[in-house]
Amino acid sequence: MSADGPSELQALRAQLGAARADAEDMARMVSHDLRAPVRHVLAYGEVLREMAASGEDLAPALAQLDRSSRQLGDMLDAVLALVRLSGAPLLPSVTDGALLVAEARRAAEAALPEADRARPIRWEIAPVLPPVPGDVAQLRQALAALLANALKFTRPAVEPCIQVDGAVLPDGGVQLRVRDNGAGFPSAQATRLFQPFARLHGARFEGLGTGLALVRQVVRRHGGSVRAEAAPGQGCTVWLTLPQAAAAGSGTSPA
Repeated sequence: MSADGPSELQALRAQLGAARADAEDMARMVSHDLRAPVRHVLAYGEVLREMAASGEDLAPALAQLDRSSRQLGDMLDAVLALVRLSGAPLLPSVTDGALLVAEARRAAEAALPEADRARPIRWEIAPVLPPVPGDVAQLRQALAALLANALKFTRPAVEPCIQVDGAVLPDGGVQLRVRDNGAGFPSAQATRLFQPFARLHGARFEGLGTGLALVRQVVRRHGGSVRAEAAPGQGCTVWLTLPQAAAAGSGTSPA
């Protein structure tokens, strides 16, 4: 076995474990999360038939049917995006952490709704960030989703602030931390945060609840872990941990 053998084997095991977990997530989404909008569409079809038979105005029910249909379409698109991500090959390397965060920040800001773009945000990004092991494109996508989440949930803050820092762990892995002073959530709900279609704030904030599911999927594919802590009205802190093995088999890559 080559010198790189053990780390390559560890990376393959991590990818296999991630693939199994992704398959379980997909099965749960199809069997549970997508059933609600399908039921809405079917129910409004029945309502329309009854209203038409009695000569009632169909416009309100048609509008609701249209909204439910669009939501179902958006959810199916989100599921397909997660499925495609789970099947995409990993191209491991080691990326400059500062450049990776800068690119992710630009992507998150570019995706902001027009009304949000003039909102002042204080960014506190550590001047020095560690090199980050893993697939550059997927990590950038995950960080962009995480920063977009922070941007969205700092909307109620008087002086919104997002902090990013990182460190090299004793075992050679890397940990990145993203902290915001936004809406937060009850700590008991932290385990739900990274599940697909989890919306801890209901209709208060827009979105389908798949951004952080994407974050978890990317980190899990790299053999890493993600966790969060929060409190209502006190913001949220998310830690991404990536093992050294996530860089197995390649050299340094620019972000």
